[in-house]
Amino acid sequence: MQKNNKSKKQLFELWGYYIMDSEYLRQEFIKQVKLAYSVGDYELGKLDKYGQRINIVIKLKRKETNEYVSFVSGWMVYPNGKIALTTPYGGKKK
Repeated sequence: MQKNNKSKKQLFELWGYYIMDSEYLRQEFIKQVKLAYSVGDYELGKLDKYGQRINIVIKLKRKETNEYVSFVSGWMVYPNGKIALTTPYGGKKK
């Protein structure tokens, strides 16, 4: 996994996304996570009394090019079955 010194805001801007794209990004995350979770396409993390942590790869098309970027997003699956984003950018996926 490659470390990056840029902030999350800087990374999204590098990929062509700005504050006005927030709703699109939110919907895209939800769409990709629902699909990945439903087919078991995730990595298990720590399990504790709060729930099961999972990692799901998000793939976004850069706005100015035909290239894609992929990164790991961290989620918590709570005992009641609800899923919540714990980190939108957990590291760059190779």
